[in-house]
Amino acid sequence: MLRGDKRWLAAGLLIIAGAVLFVALRPSGKHDALTRAEADGPGFAGFRARDVAPSPPDPPEIIAQRIDAAMSSWRNAILVRDADTVLALDREFAGSPARYAPALVKCAETDSDERVRAFCTRVLGKLKAADRAELYERLLADRSPYVRQNAAWALGELAETTNGHMVTRHALAELRHARAKDPAGAVREAAKGALEKLE
Repeated sequence: MLRGDKRWLAAGLLIIAGAVLFVALRPSGKHDALTRAEADGPGFAGFRARDVAPSPPDPPEIIAQRIDAAMSSWRNAILVRDADTVLALDREFAGSPARYAPALVKCAETDSDERVRAFCTRVLGKLKAADRAELYERLLADRSPYVRQNAAWALGELAETTNGHMVTRHALAELRHARAKDPAGAVREAAKGALEKLE
């Protein structure tokens, strides 16, 4: 036998061995039919995770850590003017208002940076929760014009959800005072816009 013929013979044997392995390892048609019959039968409950239990809710300390991390990122993003992170967290807060509102209220009232307080006030105003009217009224007295401006705006936003009923007479008086006497023009304008919605 010539050398070239031996190569062709070896190649042919490899092809035959591969075909035999393919046929031997291939699932039989009988198995496929059985699976289809089982699927069509009354005992088939569909494709679902029957043996997987739902994951338990996160413990409160894990939730608190996540809130702290989000608020820390939020504060830092405001300070370094990272608009993408600010907008992403703004959406996160809007998606889970009950989870983040207490931290945002604390931030609006106590953060050392006026811009951070103003941003927190703005986000809270977007949530339009009627029970925050007193918070916005208190923030009308903040030393920062940015916070006062956002507090006035937030009070005006309450008109859409409560017809202004949650805004007290005292808050309206404070808005009128801000409209007439606040040293910052932006605050006067925000107070004017809020009063137009509320009165």
